[in-house]
Amino acid sequence: MASTFQSAIRRSASTISSKAIKTPTRQFLRSTSALPHSATTRGLTSLSRRSTLTAQNKQYQIQTQQTRSQIRWSSDQSKPEADPEHINFRQWGFEEITATLPSTSPSSSPTHTPILIDVREPAELAQGIIPHALSIPLASQPDAMYLTPDEFETRFGFPKPSADGESELVFYCKAGVRADAAARLAVQAGYDAEKIGVYYGSWLDWVKNGGKVEVWDGDE
Repeated sequence: MASTFQSAIRRSASTISSKAIKTPTRQFLRSTSALPHSATTRGLTSLSRRSTLTAQNKQYQIQTQQTRSQIRWSSDQSKPEADPEHINFRQWGFEEITATLPSTSPSSSPTHTPILIDVREPAELAQGIIPHALSIPLASQPDAMYLTPDEFETRFGFPKPSADGESELVFYCKAGVRADAAARLAVQAGYDAEKIGVYYGSWLDWVKNGGKVEVWDGDE
């Protein structure tokens, strides 16, 4: 009888021990299997990949900005070079240009005389030009401001306007569009944007206001 009772106690103890060990394991497995596979592995992998791509994109943007800064800045300059596409040139009007034209009266001589540059084509100059203007046609001579002084004078017959001079260059055409383009080309060729102006009214505005006209005597 005692032996039978002891055997029962041992079986009960063994059963309790087995349940105490196995139950948490089964519960853990059930709680883990209840989660979707994508939430435990795929989601974490996707999140990690997005984080990596975001970090790489930020690094690329930083490197791109640094590269652009190195291109636009020079070691001996305190500010970036002028971008011709984003320059607002000084706008000249009829009255301003009229006031700068040389006069026969010494007492009325202008104190500031810009260099007027007519960028219309020779065929257009039959109507005349603004007095004392230089003819540098844009369409047929787009490289004019890039030429060396000797090459320029050989081609046009007069000295090339100096990029280091004190006088301001004022471009005009028929209606202002080509004048603006010529001014931007001059900046690209090395001229100071602060010494370049555009008469946006150009020839049409000049004639409309009764400006003085000089006969063009150059080659066609």
